[in-house]
Amino acid sequence: MVNQRMRGAISGILTIAVTTLVFGIIILAVWSDISSLDDLIESVVRTAEAAFRNRTWHYLARATVLSFGIAVILTPLDILLARTPTERLGGLHELDVTNTAAALEEISRRISQCLTGSKKDIVSAFEELLFGAASLQASDVHISPTPSGVKLTYRVQGTLHEIMTLPAGFAMPLAARAKVLSGMDTHVRGKAQDGRLVTTLGAKPLEARASTLPTELGERIVLRLLKGGAEIPKVEDLGLSKEVTDGLIRILDRPEGILFVTGPVGSGKTTTLYSSLLRISDVRSGTANIVTLEDPIELELAFATQTQMNVRGGRTFAATLRSVLRQDPNVLMIGEIRDRETAEITVQAGLTGHLILTTVHAQNAAGPFMRLLEMDVEPFVLASATVGSVSQRLVRRLCSHCRRQVVPGTNQIDRFAEYGLALPAVTYFEEAGCDKCGGEGFDGRLPIAELMLIGPELRQAINDRKPTRDLYDIAVALGMTMMLKDGLDRAARGETPLSEVLRVAG
Repeated sequence: MVNQRMRGAISGILTIAVTTLVFGIIILAVWSDISSLDDLIESVVRTAEAAFRNRTWHYLARATVLSFGIAVILTPLDILLARTPTERLGGLHELDVTNTAAALEEISRRISQCLTGSKKDIVSAFEELLFGAASLQASDVHISPTPSGVKLTYRVQGTLHEIMTLPAGFAMPLAARAKVLSGMDTHVRGKAQDGRLVTTLGAKPLEARASTLPTELGERIVLRLLKGGAEIPKVEDLGLSKEVTDGLIRILDRPEGILFVTGPVGSGKTTTLYSSLLRISDVRSGTANIVTLEDPIELELAFATQTQMNVRGGRTFAATLRSVLRQDPNVLMIGEIRDRETAEITVQAGLTGHLILTTVHAQNAAGPFMRLLEMDVEPFVLASATVGSVSQRLVRRLCSHCRRQVVPGTNQIDRFAEYGLALPAVTYFEEAGCDKCGGEGFDGRLPIAELMLIGPELRQAINDRKPTRDLYDIAVALGMTMMLKDGLDRAARGETPLSEVLRVAG
């Protein structure tokens, strides 16, 4: 590949050669006896013919033609291949992610290079930001206006990592680029907007759920990267405990009822739902009519009919659910129950021969019931329709190459004791950091969960409108393993530190 310095040298040679040839011919022509413009033209032509027959001028002419030919060949190559590294989406975009800190520094350098000089390349800078997020398998990208400038941040394995802070003047151009790719109105800055970002980095497609939020210092942009063509794991491969896995499979093998999956944003709920649908499809050998209502659709499922919600277009969960129930579905996945109407339709469908998987934001497995009762869902209908509730979180997995032994602190012992849990007398570990894990001390994430199976005692408690704490205590008394206990068991096996379990589930 021809570099920029060589191209400049060839352009200079071409300019000198052509200038020398043209002006030389004109000067020689002017020395002749000229009385009119026609005489000048005739003299130039005659002088040029004589020059090309002369040995010295002949070589100059050949050099000029050769330089011109090289320039003609290099011009398209320059356009197609010789763009600067910050503009190209090819080999120079490859990023070494073995060390997260070093990768973040490299991403910062590339973005800075795009925005340095007289021509600020916002498009390339934004591509570098997205490419870095995809390379590090970040779940979110934050573009946040602050008093000191525009802070760029990734969320990787549940932890925020700051990339850099750009001057405040880049806030609006970056926001505009995000809006263009997400189909938002670039002129609207005073209210929040949502969109779906779809682009291609090199040969790889990238999708993200985009949202804007007006703040005192400007618009804040958050991009939640979707998994695209990622493979859906089987339920048995989710990493859940045997108790939760076995109970979940029993629920999925039922013909009807409602399964709630709860947890905060980024806790793996969608993965659990997709894996559950895959299990149903495999077990029922394609005979089940599976329909999903999602906002947004994060993965394309070959075995299901997927519907994207569009509130502005009138395609709400409630309205779409009414229509779907007339499409003869066996299994429904409802992305989230957000309002009374959706809750009522969902509960009624769970009683009429449909298996329904849905999410509700709640702190634990007992939380969804009070949420729906507060939406004025009848307690006896809710109790009869529900078959189970899963609550889950994701904790960071310790790097097996560098983890080090640690003695549990008094504060940690006391916090587990508040929940009636005593620490087993085993060796515990904490993060250290090495080349294998990029200095982070962690290598991926794993789930901790609790599963509440709804039996006669819990149905009666729900019908009696028992508070969430009472429902939780009844479930534990009936044998449910608390999520905190599941996390403690993983810490006792050296899979995650005690501090991580308490941070996520304590």
